[in-house]
Amino acid sequence: MDEKLPEVTQQRVLPGWTLSQWADRLIEHAGVGVTILDRDGRVMFYNQWAANRLDRKPEYIGRDVRNNHRRKITNPRFDAMLKLFEEGRTDPVHYVARPYGNTTILVTVSPIKVDGELVGYSQIVLMKEEVQELFRRFDESGRESFEKEMLPTCPFSGND
Repeated sequence: MDEKLPEVTQQRVLPGWTLSQWADRLIEHAGVGVTILDRDGRVMFYNQWAANRLDRKPEYIGRDVRNNHRRKITNPRFDAMLKLFEEGRTDPVHYVARPYGNTTILVTVSPIKVDGELVGYSQIVLMKEEVQELFRRFDESGRESFEKEMLPTCPFSGND
């Protein structure tokens, strides 16, 4: 285990356990779209969620993501965002996009650094409609409705 990693120095990981032991499964089953790009913008990976809901195809692997953008304005915006990371930005960039007509997505792009060097980018995507539906259900009936669906045999007091 690399003792210099923040998760180690900040004691956010069990001693002796490395995130890489499960990272691929976490990414594949995270319940959000995950796409990983290398530093040059080539698609290195996308998870099944992204394959099912976004325009992700096997032939995109190894290809510059810019070749897949449908709108001309997207690439200059994308390049400007990557420049921020190349210039040292470490905070993610959040934005909303409508790349497929009526489908609105919530996107978070973050730099990936290894040993202090920028090596690529992660793109996390949520579907606006799915998130809004969850909030709508919560606003209508509170947490209890979620708990009843997810944990039907668990007792609920509705007061906590």
